[in-house]
Amino acid sequence: MHVQLLRLLGLASVVAACWGLLSILAAPPYLVAITPLPVTETPESRKQPFQEITISSDDIALSGWWLPASTPTAELIFVHGAGSNRVSKFIGSLDFYQTLHELGISVVTMDLRNHGNSPLTDKTIHMGATEWRDVSAAAAWLDQHQPSQLPRYVLGASMGGSAAIHALHRRDLGVDGLILLDPQLDTYDSLIHGAAVTTGLPAPLFSLAAAAAIARYELPSGQDNPLTLATTLSLPILLIQDWDDPVTRSQFARQLSERNGQVQLARVPDIEKTAPCLTNKNRWGSHVAAHPCHPEWTRATIKAFIEQRR
Repeated sequence: MHVQLLRLLGLASVVAACWGLLSILAAPPYLVAITPLPVTETPESRKQPFQEITISSDDIALSGWWLPASTPTAELIFVHGAGSNRVSKFIGSLDFYQTLHELGISVVTMDLRNHGNSPLTDKTIHMGATEWRDVSAAAAWLDQHQPSQLPRYVLGASMGGSAAIHALHRRDLGVDGLILLDPQLDTYDSLIHGAAVTTGLPAPLFSLAAAAAIARYELPSGQDNPLTLATTLSLPILLIQDWDDPVTRSQFARQLSERNGQVQLARVPDIEKTAPCLTNKNRWGSHVAAHPCHPEWTRATIKAFIEQRR
């Protein structure tokens, strides 16, 4: 029995050592790799007026849309999340743009670098560390092509939240408010839980790989972690958070609302795991599902936030 136990302990040690080596040497690229999803549908499917545009960011020609409201009362920069594009199937962006149109909000949106129909630079997701420049470029596009005195907002979903926070921390985008939808506020935590929902394995197994990826690719951490940066922002923030989100978890939304008095935390009404709005989302569950699952609540929440700014 003693010999058998020693053998088992030895085998466990070998497995742990192999997993550690794989986590440090082989796994990090897979945590940040991107396979672009091309945009195959347009707002025309919702009978919404739009214009194909190109946004220049660091000499990268980003593919985007300008969606003007009929009688605009505000304008908004929409920033999608990692591995997605401006259509953002999980968010149901085309329906969401229609909701914003009905609220009188004109929208500029684009595929971030390495996403959708925009150019590939390094096929790597940088969790906001480089993508923030594309948010800044969208604001510059508005200044140049659609100058107005209308209130301006930026909405970041998931990793798009990190990109928006980084952009606002670094530059004056002429923004009157920030809207965050299940935002990525902690890079490390979202990496391990993103890997968990992708593979079905427990999140702690990816702890070493996530730490190695952050170091190797210089992903936001420490003083550059989005939660830390968002704490310093002084503009009004609407934080729409699903409390059961398995990837960008609610504990960080709660921390931000406690640390920054500008944050209005809006908890998404409960979503049943078997709800039709979560069809085909698998383990991603209710991540960024506020509008598909509770469209009227989402509409009313955004409308109230913007009307408070008028």
